[in-house]
Amino acid sequence: MSAPELARLQDLLQGYILRGAAGAEALVAGDARADAATRLGVYGDAYRLRLLEVLGSDYPVLRALAGEERFDALGLAYIEAHPSDTPSARWFGRHLPDFLRRDPDAAGEPILAELARFEWSQGEVFDAPGAEALELQAVAAVPPENWPAMRLLLNPASRRLDLRWNAPDLFKAHQAGKPLPAPRRKRQLQHWLLWRDAGLDLRWRPLSGDEAAALDAAAEGRSFGEICELLCEWTEPEQAPTQAAGLLKRWVVDGVVVELDQG
Repeated sequence: MSAPELARLQDLLQGYILRGAAGAEALVAGDARADAATRLGVYGDAYRLRLLEVLGSDYPVLRALAGEERFDALGLAYIEAHPSDTPSARWFGRHLPDFLRRDPDAAGEPILAELARFEWSQGEVFDAPGAEALELQAVAAVPPENWPAMRLLLNPASRRLDLRWNAPDLFKAHQAGKPLPAPRRKRQLQHWLLWRDAGLDLRWRPLSGDEAAALDAAAEGRSFGEICELLCEWTEPEQAPTQAAGLLKRWVVDGVVVELDQG
């Protein structure tokens, strides 16, 4: 078989598995036990079942909340909307949070999309490249004149989320093997930081509004002096440098800062 002919046959089979496209039946011989359509169906079903298994592995808390039957139904709809497009199944479920936010069968329950976003962020943090966290001694060694222009480089194994629902509570209960609490919408938007510590454990904690804004500014590459100016929205100008230094110390202790760029 020539290379072009093989490529054509592969395209036909892929088209059938991904989209149900016609023409692949001619590739398969049927017999008394199963016709060509039945045999092809085995491949199509196996593809979807395997991807459902991947989604269940990436989103175990979402599956527990939705229930197996509904999770599978949403998963199949997702598979049709977002066929696998990467060699590794690890990244197949990356669009699920946005899909659940838009899908008519899920959009009425925003906890589903938020919980999916929280779970996917946990996976991203776990898989992110490693970087050695900064030590407090390195901060103390920065000359005073360098502080205003200093910029912080954050751990690539960290994420910032703003959540309206109690997704972290559901995640924590599932980890502990306890019944999931009822979904609950918070009165105010909650700020969260997720990161992987030096022991490779996943950690997360809530942030106050000023800390979230300061951390976001650091992630955007804004200088320590600019962060101090930003914090004046929450404190007196003369207190802002002290507050910013306290936040920096907390981030260093947590392992969220990996380098100080002094220009």
